[in-house]
Amino acid sequence: MSINPEIHRTVRAISITLDEAIAFYETYVVSARDAALIKAVNQSGIHPAFNVISDALHREVILGLCRIWDRRPDTANLNKLASEFRSKAVRADLERTGHIADPDALNRWCAGVANGSKSEELSALKRARDRALAHTATPNQPYKGRARVAQYGAERKVLELTTPLVEQAAQFIGYSYLSPFADRRLMWQRYAGLFWRRVDGSA
Repeated sequence: MSINPEIHRTVRAISITLDEAIAFYETYVVSARDAALIKAVNQSGIHPAFNVISDALHREVILGLCRIWDRRPDTANLNKLASEFRSKAVRADLERTGHIADPDALNRWCAGVANGSKSEELSALKRARDRALAHTATPNQPYKGRARVAQYGAERKVLELTTPLVEQAAQFIGYSYLSPFADRRLMWQRYAGLFWRRVDGSA
């Protein structure tokens, strides 16, 4: 069986997760930093529900980005994809099916994934995921890891680290998108702006 369809399915799954993370991020970030919106919400008395929605969006951003950078062998993630792209059999199969990628470009991409996995911001998001979102850390033992606490802006940095790697992986196998992720971000920024203006009554 050709390896190529398996690579296609993995890239498609990762791309869908990234698209969802972009939608959640662009909708969330307005609720986190738009001072006029936050003031209007606080004055209207709907801030408890607003905070729940904002927090839920934030959680989905973190969970989505962490899924893309997971290391489990039974999930679709960049680390697994990099392992596959290092395989001579996979490279030969891609070439046999007409997707001839520059070996140096593939090696640089794999190195980019390896370096990205060591990102401080990604480690911080994974700490938040492991200790607060996917699990509830025991209050009876101190944290023994080295990852710092996630700070505002970490999500954007990981998103901007992730997007070109996913797009380049798609290019290697001839997988195309209806629109680039940069355009998807602009689209969700417009949608988010319209939505939140409705919430604060300025629309």
